Amino acid sequence: MEELTTLRHYLHQNPEVSQNEFETQKYLLSLLNKLNADKIEKTANTGILVSFIGKNFGKNILLRADIDALPIEETITTEYKSTITGVSHKCGHDGHATIMYGVAQHYAAQRPEKGNVYLLFQPAEENGWGARNVVADGTLKNLNIDMVFALHNLPGFKKHNIVCKTGSFTSSVVSLAAYFKGYTAHAAEPWNGRNPAGAISEYMLNALSLNAEEKPAYITVTPVHMEMGEKAYGISAGEGSVHLTVRADNNERLNKVMGVMRNMATEIAKKEELEVTFEVIEPFESNQNHPDAVNIIHKAANVAKLEYEGIADGFRFGEDFGIFTNIYPGAMFGIGSGEKCFPLHHPAYDYPDEITTTGITMFTTIQKEAQQ
Repeated sequence: MEELTTLRHYLHQNPEVSQNEFETQKYLLSLLNKLNADKIEKTANTGILVSFIGKNFGKNILLRADIDALPIEETITTEYKSTITGVSHKCGHDGHATIMYGVAQHYAAQRPEKGNVYLLFQPAEENGWGARNVVADGTLKNLNIDMVFALHNLPGFKKHNIVCKTGSFTSSVVSLAAYFKGYTAHAAEPWNGRNPAGAISEYMLNALSLNAEEKPAYITVTPVHMEMGEKAYGISAGEGSVHLTVRADNNERLNKVMGVMRNMATEIAKKEELEVTFEVIEPFESNQNHPDAVNIIHKAANVAKLEYEGIADGFRFGEDFGIFTNIYPGAMFGIGSGEKCFPLHHPAYDYPDEITTTGITMFTTIQKEAQQ
C-alpha cells in the first residue's frame, strides 16, 4: 500500500489537464513496463491500454480509470500538493489511476482464471473527449469486449461504501453556445443597428423555463457565460453570445431539449432580424448502467464484505464513461470518500488514500463475478 500511496502522491504533485497528460502517460508507462503484461499500448494520444490474457476462455472485461486533472488552484497544504500553478487533481483521478495500477500489479502476478482483462488509463475525461478518442482510435475494435466497468470516488458517502444503481448513473450533458449577430449603430441611434441584447435576454429566460424536475426524469439548464459588444459607450452592440450547460437523465431527453433550444434561438433571431449560429461544447453521454452489470457489482461488494448502497437518483455531473456503456453492457459505481470529504472540484478536495485497496478489490472481484 505504501508504494501505491507514493504513486498517488506523485501524480497529485504533477497534474496535467485533459489532452495534455504526456508526462502522466510517460510516468505510468515507466511503471507498467516493469510488469509482466501481455501487451501495453498507447491510445487516444495520451492514454494507455494494458492487456492481460486469461488462462481459459471467458468473458473479456474492460476496466477503466481516468487520469486527467483540472484547471483549479488547490488550497491543500500537504507535502504532496500540486507543483503546477492553477492545475490540480480535484476529482480524484490521481487516485483512480493508482487503483488501476494496483489492478495491473494484481494481474501481472496472477493472470485471470477466465477471460481477458483490459485496463484503460483514459485521458481527457474532464472535457468529454477521452472516451470518444479511444473509440475513434479503434484500439478496442478487435478485443471482443463483453462488459465494461469503471468507478468514481464519491464525497458525501460513508468511506468504502459501494454506491450504484441501474439505469442513469450520471447525466447526459452538453454546453450549447448561441452566437447572435446583428450590426452596430451609434448608441444615440440604436434603431439604426441590430442589437442582440433583447434576443439574448428572451432566449435566456425561455431556456431557463425548460428546467424540469420529474424524478427520475430531469432537465437542468444552467447559464455559464455571456458576452456582448465592447466597452465602447458610444456604440450599440452588434453581436453577442450566451453559453448554457444542459443536463438530462438520458441522451434522448437531452437531444429533445437541445432541439427545442435551437428552435427558440432561431425564431427569436428571425424576429429580431439577427443571424444565429450554434456551437456544441464538451458533450457527455448519459452513463446507463446495465442491470446485469449492476448485479455483478452488488455481488462483488458482498463477496468483498463491503456495504452496498443502492441509490434512487443518478448524479447530475457528466462522465464520459457513458460513451462506453452506450456501446457495451457495463456500469459505473462509486466508492464513498467519506461524509466529511470536500466535494469534487472543490479547491480543498483531496482523494482519500484509504479507499485505494477498496477499488482494487472491487475491480478484481468484479472480473471474477462476471465469469459466473
